[in-house]
Amino acid sequence: MNRKDDGGSHLDELMGLVIGAVGVLCVWLGGAVGTVGVGGAGQGFGGWVSDTDGELRWFDGGGWFGTGSEVYDAYREEPIHGDEFPGKRVVLLVHGLDEPGGIWDEVAPELDGWGYQVVRFDYPNDQAVVLSAEGLVKAMGRLSGIGVEHVDIVAHSMGGLVSREALTNPGMGASGGKISGVQIGRLILVGTPNEGSAWARMRGVAEVREHVQRWMASDDMDLSILGNLGEDGDGQAGLDLLPGSDFLVALNSRPMPESVEVTCIVGRVVDPAQTRGMGAVDTAAEALGDGVVSVESASLDGCADVVLFVANHRSLIRTIEAEEGWRAMMGFERAARPEGIKIILDRLDLEVK
Repeated sequence: MNRKDDGGSHLDELMGLVIGAVGVLCVWLGGAVGTVGVGGAGQGFGGWVSDTDGELRWFDGGGWFGTGSEVYDAYREEPIHGDEFPGKRVVLLVHGLDEPGGIWDEVAPELDGWGYQVVRFDYPNDQAVVLSAEGLVKAMGRLSGIGVEHVDIVAHSMGGLVSREALTNPGMGASGGKISGVQIGRLILVGTPNEGSAWARMRGVAEVREHVQRWMASDDMDLSILGNLGEDGDGQAGLDLLPGSDFLVALNSRPMPESVEVTCIVGRVVDPAQTRGMGAVDTAAEALGDGVVSVESASLDGCADVVLFVANHRSLIRTIEAEEGWRAMMGFERAARPEGIKIILDRLDLEVK
């Protein structure tokens, strides 16, 4: 059929554009508001911070910002002494591009409550993905040095690419599903742009949003934080995330280790049931995906465990604060726990069994 002669197709295309605009607006506004004042989930805990050279130091309170890996412990008042972790299963959280840390505000306490030892890896998220992966390799080496032998990884957005790079690049010593000698049991990719994201071209907006959030969450509201736009990298990450980039071509040419179980958690802003059979509208909704990453890109080629549900890029695993405020104002009940957290807990439980 000639689409130029089909008035319905024109309407479908227009609706698709509207869907795209609304979806992206929801993601950016949700992200801008969603992690301001999130101290409630990040207070009263302490843990270890491993910088990119692998040295461990103690942190406390809401010390979400920095570089390296942090060990989450919601109830500990004193530092963990000795050279080994408590006898818990270790889950490593790896964030994505222009993320100040709030994305894990609900995931970390849930995992901790289920008895996992949660470690958060932080890195200069605007630098080249390869450099971030090298930092992950060093941090994992430090975990190996204190006796950790098995780790499961939960990675949001670009964090999945960082993890995949560390797992598959032989130049970083990757072999048999191990990173620095630590066996990776399961890799859970949450909204990861495996084939890139066209929205990476707009990463300057996210960069500004990130630093505004850091400034608003700081104790003294130091204005110098707003001027540190280049301290977390030179912007190469945004180029790496573009579809067809040299980095993605190289990464996707390497298979995942067979020993690592992979789960892809995929979001769609628009409910598939609402666009089924609507031609261009459904196609536009698939391309929009979670508002940042398309459904196709978030579904890693060859992955047998792909879970799709209605959510935007952040609400996959985090309740948007703006929604919580609206619910409270209207007297409604709190939103249900994000579906992605349920999936994460379920897949980690399978790994144990």
